[in-house]
Amino acid sequence: MNHEFTEQYYLLTKERLLAQQELINELGAPVIPIVDAIAVLPLIGEIDTFRAKGILITTPGKCISRNVSHLFIDLSGVTLLDTMVAHQIYQLTSTLNLLGIQSTISGIRPEVAQTSIQLGLDFSHVSTHSTLKQALSKQGIKLYERK
Repeated sequence: MNHEFTEQYYLLTKERLLAQQELINELGAPVIPIVDAIAVLPLIGEIDTFRAKGILITTPGKCISRNVSHLFIDLSGVTLLDTMVAHQIYQLTSTLNLLGIQSTISGIRPEVAQTSIQLGLDFSHVSTHSTLKQALSKQGIKLYERK
């Protein structure tokens, strides 16, 4: 009986842990619709290789399911981006491009830009802007500011 209890407790704990990890992954890379067919992917914090792969795998599906035709990828909240992650962001924009989804990157820090150039990544098919506000206004999307 003790063995059965331990086994059931282990399975329940494992199931809860997986559900929590799935929720963390969802919150770590949300595709947020802002107007018809336009969404934002705000990335915040450190992006390691595991998180970057998760973003690469889940984001295209989220865009398709939400009928997104233009995704703004905001990196202004990213504290650290290594070479592998820069390559994953490049792959994400290329994947979205193949799906007919235009992407715009905003908030690239100088060190991230330098890493991308050193890797030989060609972001010429992606529009880039220093801030998300600038990127959105370039597309004619007005943000309302508090007075």
